[in-house]
Amino acid sequence: MEFLEKISNQIKLMRKTKGLSQEKLALEIDIDRKYASIIEKGKTNLSIQYLKKICDGLDIKLSDFFKHIEE
Repeated sequence: MEFLEKISNQIKLMRKTKGLSQEKLALEIDIDRKYASIIEKGKTNLSIQYLKKICDGLDIKLSDFFKHIEE
């Protein structure tokens, strides 16, 4: 599995674990819901700035997010 796919899968898993819809998370972090969908499908190279926003919305530290990717 490529790295971008791992990131997008982890975002989706964490969002669902928190009980959030794509729309609710997108609203919380001020991004378009369509962009949230593109991110979770691994169709875009995600900037660190947006990944940080997503982590903030999921209430997880950026460093902890990457720990889950490496496991």
